[in-house]
Amino acid sequence: MADALAYGVKVTGCTVHLAGLEVDSGPILAQEAVPVLPDDTVSSLHERIKEVERRLYPRTLRAILERGSVG
Repeated sequence: MADALAYGVKVTGCTVHLAGLEVDSGPILAQEAVPVLPDDTVSSLHERIKEVERRLYPRTLRAILERGSVG
């Protein structure tokens, strides 16, 4: 988040993916964008990303369980 703020990006987000041997290397299962607001701090941005994570993770897991598979 600090990097996103330092680079001045307008959007960051949350990604749910399968775990791989390397960090963030597994296939993406779901993503959601989170806008970076002009007055954001690392803390405020982190809180908004966590809100998305709390919604996105259960939704993704529910979809996997309903399908009976990841793919």
